[in-house]
Amino acid sequence: MGYLNNATTVLDAVLTKKGRELLARGQNEFQITKFALADDEVDYSLWDETNPLGTDYYGSVIENLPLLEPTSNANTVMRYKLVTRDVGTNKMAIIDNLGDGNETVVFGNVNGAGNGRTITPETKNVQGIQVDPNGYSFTILNSSIAFLTSDAGVVPSGINYETSEQSMSQTVYGYSCTIKSKAILESQHGSTTSVIVTGLTYGATKAVTVTVNYLDET
Repeated sequence: MGYLNNATTVLDAVLTKKGRELLARGQNEFQITKFALADDEVDYSLWDETNPLGTDYYGSVIENLPLLEPTSNANTVMRYKLVTRDVGTNKMAIIDNLGDGNETVVFGNVNGAGNGRTITPETKNVQGIQVDPNGYSFTILNSSIAFLTSDAGVVPSGINYETSEQSMSQTVYGYSCTIKSKAILESQHGSTTSVIVTGLTYGATKAVTVTVNYLDET
């Protein structure tokens, strides 16, 4: 969902395929029970305390930023969800222990066997917490060159990501995940994609760049 403009509170809703199916059946099955808010389009670096018009205008540029058009693609929207924190909280949770944010996954030739790289995130800035209590979601944006498995062994149904050549996202859940490369052609050496890690309790998020290299084992 999204507001059409900044002047009026008109709401534009885009239903997913499942939502349209439930609505079309006309059996009162389409019930919104949960929702989330996000501020993907807000650039907080535009907060300007030097504005000569005074404090009421420090955020004027932010308040007039264009809003994103609604879309049902969960990989491009709602990446920065608004969360509730206890009174007195002065730090937001962050995800750590992902190295420098770059991972290289090496596969052999098109008939060879590839290795995997496991990432185990930690949640910081939450007192007494080292991992998110409810675990994490791991989303790879391009599963045509690599795919994910989680420590919980959770792999979404409907497509075999290990063999599929489709360039589509894949999400798994758990406390860690393993990035596994696919058989790639030599011309695909150096192909990159991203894995987005999100804490399910505290909402912290971080992206990892994944590079898949070709290794000629012939």
